[in-house]
Amino acid sequence: MSEPVWKFPEQKSGITDYHKNPTESALDSTLEIFVREVLQNANDQSISDEDPVKVTFDFTTLADRDLDKFLETLLWDEEGSSSDLRWHIDRAIANEQARDPGLKRFLNAFDEKELTVLTIHDEFTTGLRGSEIDTDQPYASLVKDFGSTNKPGSGSSSGGSKGLGKTVLWAFSGLSTVLFNSNPDEFPDDGGDEPPRLVGRTIVPAHTDPSEDTHYTNHGWYGRNDEDQIEEIGRPPSLYGDLGDAGAIADTLSVERPSDNHGTSIGLVGFRVPGEDLDPDMDELATAFRHASVKYFWPAMVRDDLEVHVKTPSGKHTEATFDDAPGVKPFVECYRELFDVTDEELSGAGSLAKRRLDISIPREDSDTVEDDPHDGYETALDLVVRHLSPADHEHLDDDTDDDDLKANHVARLRGAQMVVDYVDMSQAANRGREFAAVLVGGEAQAKPGTDVSDEQAALEEFLKRSEPTQHDDWVGSNNDFLDEHYIGTITAEINALKGERLQAELTDVVEEDVDAGDEVPGMDDVAPIMDGKSTGDGESSALSWETHPEVWLDDDKWQFFGRGGPSIDEHEDWSLEIELVRLDSQEHEGDQIPIDEFDIVDGSVKKKWVGSDGLAHVEVNGATDQIAFEGDSSELDGLSSDPATLFEVGEATQTKIKVSAEITEDASG
Repeated sequence: MSEPVWKFPEQKSGITDYHKNPTESALDSTLEIFVREVLQNANDQSISDEDPVKVTFDFTTLADRDLDKFLETLLWDEEGSSSDLRWHIDRAIANEQARDPGLKRFLNAFDEKELTVLTIHDEFTTGLRGSEIDTDQPYASLVKDFGSTNKPGSGSSSGGSKGLGKTVLWAFSGLSTVLFNSNPDEFPDDGGDEPPRLVGRTIVPAHTDPSEDTHYTNHGWYGRNDEDQIEEIGRPPSLYGDLGDAGAIADTLSVERPSDNHGTSIGLVGFRVPGEDLDPDMDELATAFRHASVKYFWPAMVRDDLEVHVKTPSGKHTEATFDDAPGVKPFVECYRELFDVTDEELSGAGSLAKRRLDISIPREDSDTVEDDPHDGYETALDLVVRHLSPADHEHLDDDTDDDDLKANHVARLRGAQMVVDYVDMSQAANRGREFAAVLVGGEAQAKPGTDVSDEQAALEEFLKRSEPTQHDDWVGSNNDFLDEHYIGTITAEINALKGERLQAELTDVVEEDVDAGDEVPGMDDVAPIMDGKSTGDGESSALSWETHPEVWLDDDKWQFFGRGGPSIDEHEDWSLEIELVRLDSQEHEGDQIPIDEFDIVDGSVKKKWVGSDGLAHVEVNGATDQIAFEGDSSELDGLSSDPATLFEVGEATQTKIKVSAEITEDASG
């Protein structure tokens, strides 16, 4: 059996390129960027039309015998020589030209008693295809060649163009060392025939041995000790199941595959978030991973293309859902209805409108684009806008710490099914209704199961080429990559996608209709009636509202929402009674509208029900100061018109919500 070995290629003294540290210069190393890059790489490698890509962030804390075996197998400090990884790292942190303070900080804190490994498993993906010398396969893209992108379909809707984002893996390893264990769907000619395929790589500053006779580059390789291949390619080749017992080694190094499905397990040795606590709370970390996953990859989740799971060292296993980032829910509603919305105008809270945002794609430069360059296109992106309902506001308010998931923002995305960014367009709502919107371009505009048009493919490529390394913007100004590929107006067209052109379209959608003589108020303009009565002696209103009760029409039902509680601080048990009442054209009360469903979405209650009288009732313990509730009316009969015209043709009348309270004051107070 061939044993593993570390090999750091030697270099001539004075070569300054190897003093550069790509893990620090390629990205701003934040947790959100890390999660975005990992999920994008996995999602781009999908090979199944039936099974979604499954990604699991699996944290393991090694100690005692497990850690001893791990370090022994990793060849951490076995010989005290250049055959060990620690020998190289100790000398690398002494490089005055390329200091890595994070690496030195982690090494100083590492007492060899405990080590956290983050293993990222992806399933239903290609795995590490490609030979040791290929330049156009996933092995080259992810492991071997920084600065390239070799993803399936990288000429279309894959996540990135510049291929530098993968270096974030090393930035989040305290020892700047990453292990790859893969079950590829294809095996190369220069390797084994049985999975798994195992290889490791470390990225540290260039360094010199104590005698200064030998100078080493800034990267080392962990692989099979095959002298002939090492001589040929300058580094150890991959270990395989039938060449080097890769399966047993992977088990010891905590990168064993979770199943027989094709894919790759990536192990970050000594997980860290750069610049943050080296011993984070694992439950809080899991929450942050799920939030970032949902925040940027809800489009893939909506289409059932991606699952994300997180496992902590305690064994707790959770799957990311929209509840992990509730602020995405209004944007999700826009995207779900992308292909079904026909209205160009909003018709009330919770309604959707769809517009086209024009764009001129310049012609491709034939000197750079060799494969059938196009002559330019006049096309458009899809803009779907949602008038926020009270429930939408609740979801956005739940994400109080995230400045992107707010009202009056636009989520922008293309065919990679990842949100590029959230653009603040609050100025468009200054004279109108608050909203959430999605701007969808390129291959994401093609309905699933249909062919992508030439215009959509061209727009996909235009947007992808505009993205920086982090894939977190569409950039037209000072973008040399775009300038190399297109001839014509570039900057103005890209910048318009978050500038005046977008703002003008949004303003036209959300601005209120204030034409003189308009006698019919909108569905969301009816003020709630709050009839409070109290058994105490207070003379002021019995209820205090954080979100005033509102009612709006959604398809064939009235919906309502409110958040509040007693206005007095000292109280005992209390109760609410909620009623929906029709209004005539003079706003006089008419028939009652029966309530069909009623739920408490926040707060603890003793009892809640819908009575035979069609009213909603709730009884609340005195220890609870506030609740949030929502509900639906029974279906309205005979609605045939478009919701925007129901009031004008008389098929629907206005409705108000009446909330009555009974509150017992605390006699001891």
